[in-house]
Amino acid sequence: MVDKAVFPRDKVCGDGLTPRGVAALQRMDVDTDDAGFVRVNSLRAYGLNDVVVNVRWPTLRRFPAVGLCRTRFEFDDLLARHAVKAGARFFQGTEATTPITEGGWVTGAILKENGGTATATEARARFVVAADGASSRLSSHVGVVRDTTRPLGIAARRYYRISRPQSDIFETFMNLPDERTGGLMCGYGWIFPLGDGVVNVGAGILNSYAGFKETSARKVMDLFLSLLPREWGIDDEHAVGPLMSGPIPMGMNRRPVAVPGMLLVGDAGGMTNPFNGEGIAYAMETGELAAEVIVDALTRGRPAIAQMYPVLLRQRYGKYYFLGRHWVRLIGDPRFMRWSVEHGFPRQTAMRFALTMMANLSDGWGGGKKDKLMSALLALAPER
Repeated sequence: MVDKAVFPRDKVCGDGLTPRGVAALQRMDVDTDDAGFVRVNSLRAYGLNDVVVNVRWPTLRRFPAVGLCRTRFEFDDLLARHAVKAGARFFQGTEATTPITEGGWVTGAILKENGGTATATEARARFVVAADGASSRLSSHVGVVRDTTRPLGIAARRYYRISRPQSDIFETFMNLPDERTGGLMCGYGWIFPLGDGVVNVGAGILNSYAGFKETSARKVMDLFLSLLPREWGIDDEHAVGPLMSGPIPMGMNRRPVAVPGMLLVGDAGGMTNPFNGEGIAYAMETGELAAEVIVDALTRGRPAIAQMYPVLLRQRYGKYYFLGRHWVRLIGDPRFMRWSVEHGFPRQTAMRFALTMMANLSDGWGGGKKDKLMSALLALAPER
């Protein structure tokens, strides 16, 4: 395991895990009851005309009815230490600069210590997993490119220490105004609790928004902050650390997600959920899936089995991401976005279904009406 940073290190993120992410942690035997996690039991969504809706996580068989919050500074270090405890060798402050290829197969990578005087070394591997984030420089050397027809978001976040009481709630604000049309931007702001009076505050928008090229994550953040009540104290005076921003690759927007000898996971493969911008759960899930196919390939002595990885990704996410990509296009129209918020928010049934759909939480056909509706929509979508 190689990372150019030295852990613990900061990372731009909302720091929130939905029940899907919590389930992935539990499958790795990470203690989700650890005191370092802040439990989140419900979602509070702010709409227009002072409409506020509170929705609890659905009770399902596959996913726990709880979310979690923890800074990526702590969370990623926790995962790294968990991997080392399981037997991984971790080279920190070391960058995998370029892949080694032989006969069309990736057989390792060139490693270089950051800021060091040591010469580059070669690390050989039967398989390489590229988990190097949205830019994924490693995979770009072997022909992986961004699919520009698929969604991309941008977001900014900053930490604040405030006196406003925290509760076990993810707060989302679906009311970012588009001054040009009188509608709403296709994005949202958030306030997530981190404990000890600290909150993660951020905002982001999608590239389907007509004014995307003329804006920036910082501008969207400034707009969101201007909408918050001054008495909440979310301002420069109460900021903890700098404003940070970054891209959010969505809906499997990298092609291909596997080349012979290399598999892409998480943001490197553009795996973020286009409905809600959630990336942590899908990074862990795709890492888990990549591990499964690699173990299968090595056990059977048939390396080409790992090329089933893109097929398995399409089977797991293809239909859902297809719907998500079309939803992103629809809400790119500020007038449609405003209509959706105005007419959807006052209806508790619609909001409960929206939470289940956007967080990709479903037990399949055996669930209730909302679950069956979600399954019916997925059944109509093509697997791509």
